[in-house]
Amino acid sequence: MRHIDEPGLSQSFFSQANKGPLKKILVVDDWGFNIMALKIILRIDCGIDPELQIDSANDGRQALSMVKSNVRENMMERCDYEFILMDCNMPKMDGYQATSAIRHFLHVSGLPQPIISAVTGHSESSYV
Repeated sequence: MRHIDEPGLSQSFFSQANKGPLKKILVVDDWGFNIMALKIILRIDCGIDPELQIDSANDGRQALSMVKSNVRENMMERCDYEFILMDCNMPKMDGYQATSAIRHFLHVSGLPQPIISAVTGHSESSYV
C-alpha cells in the first residue's frame, strides 16, 4: 500500500494535472474546517490550485450528485474527478455508501474509477 506522503507519490500524481484536461479533486466532509484544512494541505504540499482544481461536498449524497452532474456535463464521456477524499461518517449518506454508489455509477457508465481515499478522525479498528 502506498501513502500520499510517500516521497514522489503526491508530486508524480499531481504534476500530471497540468497535462491534458485539468484533473480535479473532490473533498467530501460535513465539517467545513476539515474541508478548509485539506484544501490548505493540497495547496501547500501538492501545488494544487484550490480555486481551479478542488470542489467540495458536505455529505455523500451531495458528492454522488456532483459526480453524476460532472459526467453528464462531459456528455457521459468522462468524470473530471480523479481523486476523491471522502469522510467516513457524515449525515444523509456516509462515505462508505457514497463510495459504493459513485463506483457503481461510474462502472455502469463505462468510465474509469477515481482514486477514493477515506478520511476519518477515528482511530478505532471499527472505523478503519
